Amino acid sequence: MRRARLTIDPAALRHNLAVAREAARGRTVFAAVKADGYGHGLLTVAAALASADIDGFAVATPGEGLALREAGHDQRVLVLQGALTTDELDLAVTRSLEVVVHDLAQIDLIEHHAAALPDVSLRVWLKVDTGMHRAGLAPDRIPGARARLRACAAVAPRVGLMTHFARADEPDPSFTDTQIERFRSVGANWDGETSLCNSAALLGSESAGGDSVRPGIMLYGGNPFIVGEAAQHDLRPAMTLTTSLIAVREVPAGEAIGYGGRFVAPETMPVGVAAVGYGDGYPRHAPDGTPILVKGRRAQIVGRVSMDLVTVDLRGIEARVGDPVECWGEALPIDEVARAAGTISYELMCQVSGQLRNEARILIEANGSTG
Repeated sequence: MRRARLTIDPAALRHNLAVAREAARGRTVFAAVKADGYGHGLLTVAAALASADIDGFAVATPGEGLALREAGHDQRVLVLQGALTTDELDLAVTRSLEVVVHDLAQIDLIEHHAAALPDVSLRVWLKVDTGMHRAGLAPDRIPGARARLRACAAVAPRVGLMTHFARADEPDPSFTDTQIERFRSVGANWDGETSLCNSAALLGSESAGGDSVRPGIMLYGGNPFIVGEAAQHDLRPAMTLTTSLIAVREVPAGEAIGYGGRFVAPETMPVGVAAVGYGDGYPRHAPDGTPILVKGRRAQIVGRVSMDLVTVDLRGIEARVGDPVECWGEALPIDEVARAAGTISYELMCQVSGQLRNEARILIEANGSTG
């Protein structure tokens, strides 16, 4: 096992789901678990949320849906990228996955493959582009697409309708309000399910509506907004990345630390070496001054992050080899570290090494299934 350690808190995942449920006000909740459960481990997250009676899961690909089914999860599974090949479409049918159509080529696929899909009722959602301009059909294409899907015997008669918000995390709600209105103009008198809200819209856009919601980052304890802190919304971190000091040394004034000599000691100073680096998922681009905790006290990194080591300014901290270090998590918000590193918490979560995720899963299972 590596010296760096990832701890996943199933209780925090369930707590954050409860926050999402309260905000959803009775709407169906699809937990976004794509990208290996936002870096927390797909099956680890699914097990924790299933124990709290989650309604369904939202994944990116049919393969992720298959992993959930193979693990025994029978909740609804929504495939956000939909099916792109006949094999993926077959998988959706045989494993009861709900597919999103965001391109007319996907309707072509369903129509051409319909003859090979007897006696099935594939649940399909249409994604309308209300302003994100990433994936989805233009509003004027939705009626024709819906008609084609309804004419296909393999498709369940009530087609769903969804969209995705581009700027719901911003303080100014005007663009999100515009997207909501565009959605309503398309979905007026829609007889299938509707879904609009991601985490930010769920917490910040009460008027968005819809029959179901798709929270992601809030379930993991990240702040869905570009301002503020996750704790303001009663969200708890589900991921904590820790390690320990493997060396403490004194660096003379004027000497450079680490690759490239980015940081030069302004005075003779104590420097700690912590066993974590970009090989574990700690961001290599983190600048000098990025916060880190040593023995629960705030410190900052100095010098370039290495593959499995990072150097820490220990001025004002009495530290020795073996002392605990927290990179982010329970005591140091991941959003704060992400801001310092010029990124977002999503990226830090997702880039944690698979080895650490596997070790975290083993620890949870050893402590009793979902923790």
